[in-house]
Amino acid sequence: MTTESTFQALLQLPEPWFIAGIDIDAEGEAMHVRIECRLGALLACPQCGVACEVYDHAEARVWRHLDLWQCKTWLHCRLPRVCCAEHGVRQVAVPWSEPGSRLSSAFEARVIATVLGCRTIKAACTLLRLKWDQVNAVMGRAVARGLARRGAEPMAYLAVDEKAIAKRHRYVSVLYDLQRGCVVEVADERRKASLTTLFASLTPAQQGTIQAVCMDMWEPYIKATTDALPEGADKIVHDRFHVMQHANKALNAVRIREARALAQQGDTTLKGSRQLWLYAAENVPSRRQADFEALKNADLHTARAWAAKETLRRTWAQPDVASARAHVQAWLADVSAHLPGPMLDFALLVKEKLEPIIRYCRHPISNGKAEGINSQLMAIQRSARGFRSHASFRIAALFHCGKLDLYPAGHYAHVKP
Repeated sequence: MTTESTFQALLQLPEPWFIAGIDIDAEGEAMHVRIECRLGALLACPQCGVACEVYDHAEARVWRHLDLWQCKTWLHCRLPRVCCAEHGVRQVAVPWSEPGSRLSSAFEARVIATVLGCRTIKAACTLLRLKWDQVNAVMGRAVARGLARRGAEPMAYLAVDEKAIAKRHRYVSVLYDLQRGCVVEVADERRKASLTTLFASLTPAQQGTIQAVCMDMWEPYIKATTDALPEGADKIVHDRFHVMQHANKALNAVRIREARALAQQGDTTLKGSRQLWLYAAENVPSRRQADFEALKNADLHTARAWAAKETLRRTWAQPDVASARAHVQAWLADVSAHLPGPMLDFALLVKEKLEPIIRYCRHPISNGKAEGINSQLMAIQRSARGFRSHASFRIAALFHCGKLDLYPAGHYAHVKP
């Protein structure tokens, strides 16, 4: 077997393509493989696929291929152009690379696998001896390829959340598929238009399969969901953890107010107790149980506010929406009668958002899985030392957390389609 035939087999070149020669630059650690098309061969028009005669050849082009030992491998070819009766003169597609790329498909697959393993473009550049722009372009093509292959699969439960990607309050909006545990799409800013754009990335059929969307109480997201989705207002589920964040904030405000009033009387009962009140009943450390029991049993507004918080937390354990509604309404009456101030303000918020809160009992979803994905995105963000643009973050998020089929056709995929 000749050297050319060996490389022909390794490159898996189909007829009528063949290796015309190989030049090795030992000093420059490079190998140059010349590929040609057999004379008289008919080639497919890239527009319609009809077999056409070769019209002429373009200038020679070069593609980076998989390294051989320590040598960079370069593929050289003067691409034929065909004359199609319908589409005129067109340059043919080549079997070793995708249109617009100056890397072979096999090498692109290696780049994708390396970036997935390294998590940073810089590390992949070092290993592959490529420039940052080259690797970033591969990631962009991989994401576009994966999105095109994703298809219109049903998405019953979605979540939307904001994420800071840079200083000075630069945010993006991220749409998550809670069932598959992946990023669906990313949009710039956290405005109504941002989420509207995210919903628009779904097909009408996909929008029709959405049963619920989990989100915080950010009004632009609420308006976007209400306007963009069929019966959107009835599909909003407020994230339970976000609701409890509001509860803890109100509780802490009660504690601060009461601690100051007691301190003026020389009473330090609440001093150093901030974290204790933020615990759920079952999470209080055993070494602090006795201290906390004494605080709970004291005649304190803070103790009553904590008890109200714990009562509200049982909303999400109710068996159905009707039971949850009755539970919250009783809670609202109790808070209104006995807990003025910050807890009352919070109770008014709960009353306003009652239906999206208790809708959890019909659609038990939360942003917990989205937060898990966010932790992966944060790790990527730290490794990359931040992102300068929404576009860069979007590519990274979909590349690493989109569960997309990223690889060129005919090459292995890291996820099952």
